[in-house]
Amino acid sequence: LRETPGASPVPTASRWRKARRSRDGRRMQTNLLGTGPRRVVVLHDWLCDTSTWAPARPYLDTETFTWAFADLRGYGAARDGGPATFTVEEAAGDVLAAADRLGWGRFSVVGHSMSTIVALHLAQTSAARVERVVLTTPPPPKGFGYDAATHARLQEVARGDDTQRARALAFMLGDRLGPEWLRFKLARWRETSDPDAVAAYVALFGVTGLPDTTTPVACPVLAIAGEQDAPPMRSGAVLEALTPLCPSLTVAPLADVGHYPMQEAPPLFAALVQRFLR
Repeated sequence: LRETPGASPVPTASRWRKARRSRDGRRMQTNLLGTGPRRVVVLHDWLCDTSTWAPARPYLDTETFTWAFADLRGYGAARDGGPATFTVEEAAGDVLAAADRLGWGRFSVVGHSMSTIVALHLAQTSAARVERVVLTTPPPPKGFGYDAATHARLQEVARGDDTQRARALAFMLGDRLGPEWLRFKLARWRETSDPDAVAAYVALFGVTGLPDTTTPVACPVLAIAGEQDAPPMRSGAVLEALTPLCPSLTVAPLADVGHYPMQEAPPLFAALVQRFLR
């Protein structure tokens, strides 16, 4: 992510600072916003890299927090080159390696959709380092339980043309926000991700889910649910799915929001996240 003419204004004192790119091109890239002492790693969903967060950036506290926006392998700055398995374990390892390069001993994690599974895995396996977790529109921790045919269909969509992807987006997101929204999401999906990586990540949220669904997450967890999202990601389902795993769980329902609160209600979403992380 780079500042571009016409982009949403960001306070001058807290501009992006891009981490050095590795030779293999796949190592997790971080873009830093802010200079505060509280450190936060921000991840993204299946349809886009961390540019999804751009509408919320002007509302982020850059004096209290340092935000590290991190693209998973196959997306954004980590889109091209190098071998990858596209698994939760690999993604969690990349987050830890990025935190090490930044000199961050402890930090919080904000996941979105599929990357909430990465955030939970980090909180389980690196409890001494993860302070708090925000799960934005999370799928069930165990995954959606896709059968082989559904898994294969979504992989075909991931590698498909724009017509195939547009049909899938219309099914997933509905028409509540109009055709222009769907066209925007389709373009960003195409521009920010590698099709083979998109296909591979279907297993993460659709089949395998969290590797360990029994070890409790010790740190406080905030789950933000859009009540216009698909039923498994609305507040009631999220509460039921996460309560056994997260003893210190808060669920915040957003009544008129779908799967993208950082784009659909940026100031409200930013306020919720920061209030919890403080």
